[in-house]
Amino acid sequence: MTVLLGLSDAHLVLLVVQLCSIGDISQLPGLLYHFRHPPSPDVLLRIILTFLPESLEPSRYTSVINRLTLDPSTVPTELDIDTSAIAELSCSEARKQVRKLRLLPLQYPGYPNDLLDTPLTQFLIHRAYRIDNECGVQTFIVDLIRPFVETSDFLRNWLISTILPLVRFNYEYHPDRGSALSLELLESLDCKSAVNTLLSNAERRENGGNVDRDLRGLIGPWIYGHGKLKGHNVNGNAQLAPKTKPQASQDDFEYMGWQDVNEWLLSTGIRDFALAVETVIRWAGPGDVDLGGYDDPKSTISEDIGGELISSYGQAAIAAIYTISECNKDTLEGACCILSRITGLLEIEGHSALQIQSDEILPPPPPPPPPSHIIPSNICRRNFLHNALLQPSNPLTYPTRESIAFLDAILVSIRMLNCFGHSMTPRHAAETCLLGDEESQLFELREVLGILKRDSKQSRDWDQARKQLLWLKGWGSEQTSMPCSAACDSHAGLFWRIPLALFEKEILNAMLMAKRLSVYTSLSSPLSRDDVEAAVAETIFVSYDNASNGNKTRGGMKRATEILDSFAPHFPHSVAFQQIRSLISATHSLSFYSLTLQHGVPFQPVSIRMHQDPLSLIERVLEQNAKAYTELDNILKIGRDLIAAGLPHGIQDDDLPDTDLSALSQEQIQLISAHRITSLAISSALSANDFDTAYSYTTTRLAHGTKLLGSMDTSPVVEDNISWRAAYNAGRHRSTAPEAENCSLQSRISRLSQQMELLSLALILSPSPDNLPEILAVWRRCDEEMNILQTQEQEEAEDWDTHGDTTSMSSVPGGFGPSDAELDAIDTQRERAKRLRASHRSRRDYEEAPMGLFDVARGAARAISKNAFPLTTAAPSSRPGSVTSSRPRQSIDISSGSEMAAAGFYDGSETPSEAGEGSGRVRKRDVVSNMVTGGLVSGLGWVLGAQPVNQNTK
Repeated sequence: MTVLLGLSDAHLVLLVVQLCSIGDISQLPGLLYHFRHPPSPDVLLRIILTFLPESLEPSRYTSVINRLTLDPSTVPTELDIDTSAIAELSCSEARKQVRKLRLLPLQYPGYPNDLLDTPLTQFLIHRAYRIDNECGVQTFIVDLIRPFVETSDFLRNWLISTILPLVRFNYEYHPDRGSALSLELLESLDCKSAVNTLLSNAERRENGGNVDRDLRGLIGPWIYGHGKLKGHNVNGNAQLAPKTKPQASQDDFEYMGWQDVNEWLLSTGIRDFALAVETVIRWAGPGDVDLGGYDDPKSTISEDIGGELISSYGQAAIAAIYTISECNKDTLEGACCILSRITGLLEIEGHSALQIQSDEILPPPPPPPPPSHIIPSNICRRNFLHNALLQPSNPLTYPTRESIAFLDAILVSIRMLNCFGHSMTPRHAAETCLLGDEESQLFELREVLGILKRDSKQSRDWDQARKQLLWLKGWGSEQTSMPCSAACDSHAGLFWRIPLALFEKEILNAMLMAKRLSVYTSLSSPLSRDDVEAAVAETIFVSYDNASNGNKTRGGMKRATEILDSFAPHFPHSVAFQQIRSLISATHSLSFYSLTLQHGVPFQPVSIRMHQDPLSLIERVLEQNAKAYTELDNILKIGRDLIAAGLPHGIQDDDLPDTDLSALSQEQIQLISAHRITSLAISSALSANDFDTAYSYTTTRLAHGTKLLGSMDTSPVVEDNISWRAAYNAGRHRSTAPEAENCSLQSRISRLSQQMELLSLALILSPSPDNLPEILAVWRRCDEEMNILQTQEQEEAEDWDTHGDTTSMSSVPGGFGPSDAELDAIDTQRERAKRLRASHRSRRDYEEAPMGLFDVARGAARAISKNAFPLTTAAPSSRPGSVTSSRPRQSIDISSGSEMAAAGFYDGSETPSEAGEGSGRVRKRDVVSNMVTGGLVSGLGWVLGAQPVNQNTK
């Protein structure tokens, strides 16, 4: 037993310090009995706070502190204290050492005095900080505070909000964390920072995490305790939240931290959606907390506040769904789980009928609410912004029956689109439905149909796919069968703005492009025949335009032909289908020729439809294919098909002067186009020095075609400006081939006669008198050449006869030569005929010097009367008396041979005696000459100003 008699209060204070220093204060209550003037509990707590080692386990001194503060009465007890250190000190020296003691204040720096109601509370708070700072054993803090929880609400709430999360975070939940979270750091964090810090190690279970445990055991206590501290928010400057927000109520401070949790959930949905899904599934919201048994049973959350908190939590979960950046199968499944979980927590009416809970791809629609409640009202683009998703006024995310039903339909639509192979996020789907116009919804529909068209699955049920797409349009409501104007106010459907007719048309196009022709023909489509026909034609043109080769047995052309063959029997009188068939036929025929467009671009079928003058492609074919002009029938068929396809005919005003192009019939357009193609073939043949082919085409194609064109009595008169030009070019053609100069005289005469025949045809076909001087000038040159060749021919014949006459027949066995008298008679007759021809030629040359148009016409008529050959294809079309100046082409009348003989025309190459002797026999040469002369004179009557003979006689 220690004797303390004679020790002053100063000595006893030093003994108290000594006991604290050695970590044994169990005898401190007994020591107080010996004080004459016992120190106050505050002084004792300050001495303990200053000198008691922080590493000492709280269980060794919390009972003593309890006795000193809560039960200050003392009783004498036996003490066993070593007083040797102070026994030798005098009273003055003891007082001097006591005055030298530097005791810590009870209040920890930074804590407002008005929040710490008792010295004990101040001591415990300060002691906890010193334990954390000096030794870092945070479990001692729990042992320190636990015995005094019932003494102060502040201590209870502080233990729950700060110490409990701190200890759990560092020792229980995340002990492997590199750096421990300190008490001072946690106390300095604001609400949002504390939530992010405590949940910084939250991971999915598959990664070793337990996010629901962290929310339940860390965030729940932290927010609960800080709410009970009436808005206590310690920062580096120890400022109070009520001073920052004086208008906030106690309930606002008590539950404001949950909004930060909702923010964390939303940001987690963006960063790691799977973690957000696990959070919602495993954590039931703000009411699901673990306070470690320290909560006050008397403190309960009101029903209104609890409902508001769980609604905010549900809004955060729904908002997380709208933040999905990529909606694959796993993400969609997680979104469905979130929606099911939230509807169950909130017990929203009708949540058991969620379509996402069905295993079928096309679930039967539940009884829909009224159309005005299917989609949240007052939706704008601002509601989709990140900072607006958690606003209670946001009708898109705030959990109501309408928003849940809408999100349910969105998720079902996304799941259906995923089955089609088209991915769409919930936000994009909602924006398309709520804010998208018809064009944007149609774009998404075409994206889906494009994937279906490219799908290689032959087993896809297109009938089922069509039903699913119609479900997407109206979400299973009957409004899919309504007109667009009747369903525009309901917004019930992902593609509700697209009219039903257009919707069905797009589906039809997709089926056609996917080669599911038999499927659609067996379906009962609401489209009219005209709509189906237009849709089929459009699909055919898409395949046609995308084809790279014109052969109808390959690629896009083959697909277009298959579509046409499948639907043509259902539309036997379709003009559009007939035109398409003609277009495909022409394209197929063109594919067999080498054809390159400008800049070396190879020919593609779309070039025909884009060209302003498709017939000009035939000209390129003739230019780029050497012998293509020999296949005139095939080329003409291509031209007929191009015109029959309804493409531009390319007829210019210059081709048909004084003609209304709009009044042309289809037959006339076909014939004019045929003339144009024939003219192109003639030009190509002439370029290849193939005059015979050009002559044949001119005499057999243009002449008959022109007569047929002009013989249409019910159609407008068409004056062709193409045919005569082709005949004229062929008539004036001069071959540049080397062998043309070495040909025989007879061949040259024959060729020249053919050219003059073509020039005669050009005169007949010319629609205007302006062209006659040009034609007649060439005719005169040909006539002069013909005279030269004929004279040369006659001289060669005479030389041959003379050689035969003068050759002695005696050299021939049995031959007898002429006598001298006979030879003189032959020479005399030959000289006489020569003089007659010379005089006639000089007179003719004098007459063939025309001046002006009239003289040219008259001289040409006389020149033609001597050396003309038959126009084999110019059959008589009218009598001379029916000639009018408005139809010069049909005014030429070629009379029969007997009529020409009766007219008494002869070519002047024989003597009058010879003509008289042969009056009973008309030679073929005379017939031809008189035919040409008579026809030419009749045709040029309007030039000469003469009246028809028949008219004069009448």
